[in-house]
Formats: sequence, structure tokens, C-alpha cells
Amino acid sequence: PLRSRPLSAFTMLRAVVLALACAACAAFQTTSSGRTSSRVAPRMAAEGFSKSVPFLLKPTYEAGMVGDAEFDPLGLSEYFDMKFLREAEIKHGRVCMLATLGYVVQEFVHIPGEAYQNPNPLEAFTQVGESPILQIVFGMGIVEWGLNKGKMTYGDMFEDSARVPGDLGFDPLGLMKEGDPNQYALKEITHGRLAMLGISGMIQQSLITGAGVFGHS
Repeated sequence: PLRSRPLSAFTMLRAVVLALACAACAAFQTTSSGRTSSRVAPRMAAEGFSKSVPFLLKPTYEAGMVGDAEFDPLGLSEYFDMKFLREAEIKHGRVCMLATLGYVVQEFVHIPGEAYQNPNPLEAFTQVGESPILQIVFGMGIVEWGLNKGKMTYGDMFEDSARVPGDLGFDPLGLMKEGDPNQYALKEITHGRLAMLGISGMIQQSLITGAGVFGHS
């Protein structure tokens, strides 16, 4: 009789990594308001499974948020306010979009001064010293404190029930005057999620290669 060979640790690790990668990609699949995909598996939806991670149960939070892909593998929505979680996601997405742009630009563009000439983003970060970094951290902290009117904790950030997560009234180009707010919100949340994965990959690449994204070191 044939005997099945035991799976090696490396084979099992590859399977786990592949499953996690597929789940992360599925999180970008969003449903536009007013339109429903005809290719959604009705059996999975009926059994209450997540549409982005079909082997996990569907999150219990209220549906209807822009960009909702039912992706909550850690069950954070069971313990935290969804408004706070959405605010955190949007904020991290915006930071990562700027970080992705800055990570590439600083490889080619430098301000005067010997301390600012390193094209390797990770080495450049440590080379400039503590003072410039602390200035940025405290400066952005003051800006955020002002935008939130001093309410920055989990307990008081959404005392005003009318406050919309991530809405700072920032639209200098006036794009929202004639456009669909939900359409722009969907684009932002999708690009933010992509940027979070993108900057993580860029940092990992620099750690492995010892150079910037385009090979400058």
C-alpha cells in the first residue's frame, strides 16, 4: 500500500504564507454602493462567512461602511468602536501614502547638508539624528491635536455622534462639489490599504538589499 509522506516544515510554511497572501489580496475587493456582484457565492454568504476570508465567520459589525470587505480576522470589531477603528485605518492609510511617495523621492532628491545625502531611506532616517525626527513627531502631534479639538483618546474622540471618521474637511481642489463622496471615500480607503502593504514591502526590500527601492545605496 502507498504511504503518504509527511509534509516538511518548509512546505507547511509555504502553504500558510500563500493562504495569508490570498486573504490580504481579497481584502481589496470592495462592493460599490447600489451594485451587487453576480459572481458572489450565495452558499458562502448564506452560511455567514466573510467574503474576503471565506474560511472565517463574517464580522458582526453593522454593514454599510464604504470599502467594507468584511475583513476582520483578529476580531477587533468585537472589542472596539468601529468608528475608532475606521479612523485608525484611514489615518494609517494616509500616512503610508505619503510615506510611499517620500520613500521613493528621497532616493533622488536631497536638501543641502551632508547628513541628508544618503539615498538609502533606512540609513537616512538614522543618519539625520534625533532632533529632526522629534520635530516632525511633535509638529504633527500638535496639528492632529488641533484638528481633533483636543479629543484624541478612545474615550472622547467620538463624543460627537455626528463626527465622521477621517473627515477633516480637507478638499483644496473642490473635488467633492460635483463628485460622489462615497466614490472618493472608496478610492481613498483602497489606495490607503495598498500603500500600507506597499511601504511594508519597500522597507523589507531595503532591509534585505541594503539599498533603496531603485538600488541606490
